[in-house]
Amino acid sequence: MSTYDDTVDPADEHADIATDGDDRITAFWQAARGHVGFGKLEGVVGAVPLDVVPPPSFSYGEGAEADDAVRAILAQQRTSASTARDEFGEGDELPRVGDLAIVLDSAGEPRALVRTTAVTVTDESVQESYELVYPTRGPTPAID
Repeated sequence: MSTYDDTVDPADEHADIATDGDDRITAFWQAARGHVGFGKLEGVVGAVPLDVVPPPSFSYGEGAEADDAVRAILAQQRTSASTARDEFGEGDELPRVGDLAIVLDSAGEPRALVRTTAVTVTDESVQESYELVYPTRGPTPAID
């Protein structure tokens, strides 16, 4: 489990940042795609829409809070987050195992790609566990 685990306001935690036209996020996604099994050819022909469109991006708060969270994620010290259940609106989707997201720092720079590994929903909260997918240490997986 996480050595850095906290409760955050989903308004801060999942504050979507527009990705349309954001070259930084697109470039980050192109570099990270191979780590989730998407190859270059699929992106060219658009075999699966998920391999072409970057996943949602967000920051954990603002300023130092966002930067601290990114550092903890990159050090693999932060692997989960908890959100009050009643903070999700009626149309909001809850996290699902396998979901991907790009975590941004306080300057809006993409710093980490994470994948949801477990979700626990109670009457009061949603506990989401995730793993760092990119960047990682070691060799990059082969890309077709």
